[in-house]
Amino acid sequence: MRYKSMIWVLMTLICMGFLSACDDKEDEVPAKVPATSTGTFVDERDGLVYNTVRYGNLEWMAQNFAYTDGLSDVTIYLDYDEHEANPSSKRNLAKYGRLYSFGAAKRLCPEGWRLPTDEDWQSLEQQLGMSAGDAAKREWRGNIMHNMVSLYEDPCDLNLLLGGYYTTHTIMSTSGWRFMGNYGFYWTSSKDPQKEGEYYFYRKFFYNRNEVFRESMETEGQYLSVRYVRDAR
Repeated sequence: MRYKSMIWVLMTLICMGFLSACDDKEDEVPAKVPATSTGTFVDERDGLVYNTVRYGNLEWMAQNFAYTDGLSDVTIYLDYDEHEANPSSKRNLAKYGRLYSFGAAKRLCPEGWRLPTDEDWQSLEQQLGMSAGDAAKREWRGNIMHNMVSLYEDPCDLNLLLGGYYTTHTIMSTSGWRFMGNYGFYWTSSKDPQKEGEYYFYRKFFYNRNEVFRESMETEGQYLSVRYVRDAR
């Protein structure tokens, strides 16, 4: 009987070790994935130069977009105190670019580029180590944020930034700019077929999570960061 008990304990430990190994494999962090190639793009409308990176068959801007025609729904992130003291401040422009309404994000796209579709983002995520199954899920999924967002002086080629967002909607009695340095929000051009109304997919990143958030939101009154994409040449 004692021998059988020892065998049972041994088998239990083996099974626990096997399950732990499986869990570890699921939580494994993919290695950093370098871009296939890098380059630059000059927006002739204002002369701004953007770094670019290629993953698979797509070329992405590696800096947040910053162009404005002065007429579209575009803003620069401002802290509340800064907005009171200097509402025309451009202090965050050089690093974080501008925040765009959905309409402005589509309208101000440079010639030859496009606002990425949800499928473009999923393709990028798979290039950077996310499984196809996870890429198609909603909310937090995958384990690849370190391959997309540069944090703590640990750069990646894509260099997505946590530029926060702007909303005209009242949340806790206030509207305005939120979460710079903590969250990054990026538009896609894809409408959510599972929801009624003007719901479009976006991507969200949080500084201390390695997953990537995929969901849709109503576009009215929301201003997010923009990265444009084009088919690689």
